[in-house]
Parts: sequence; structure tokens; C-alpha cells
Amino acid sequence: MPRNRPPIFPELEKQIMMHGIRKADISDMLRITPKSLSRRLTGQAEFTLHEIEQIGAMFPDTNWETLFERVSKNII
Repeated sequence: MPRNRPPIFPELEKQIMMHGIRKADISDMLRITPKSLSRRLTGQAEFTLHEIEQIGAMFPDTNWETLFERVSKNII
């Protein structure tokens, strides 16, 4: 049974929700599977620079450092 993992990019998740963007649309744009996107959003895999650039372009009012600021995995 898969374990739910918390997102490690809370600002990115917030912006996705605020703009009403579907994660399936993001994975399509990046040409990756929804599972691959989920793995990136939960820190199980890394985004490529090209993927970061593409996602960053979707949110021109938020800088990349803010979008991709990681939450520490050591927080309880």
C-alpha cells in the first residue's frame, strides 16, 4: 500500500492550487508521467533544471527560489 508523503515544496503546491492548475497538466507539459511528477513533488526524485524553468514560467510573479524552497525533512 503506498504511503502518502508530504510535499517538500509548499509554495509550489500553494501556487498550483491558487491558480487552479491540475498536476496532470503539469506532467503533460513536462512530458513525464503523473507518478514521476508526484515523486519530484515529494522529494523522491529531483527536478531537472529544464523542468524548473518550465514550471517557473507558469508562475511569473513568484521567483524560483521561493517556488522550490524545500521544507526540511527533519521537521516532526
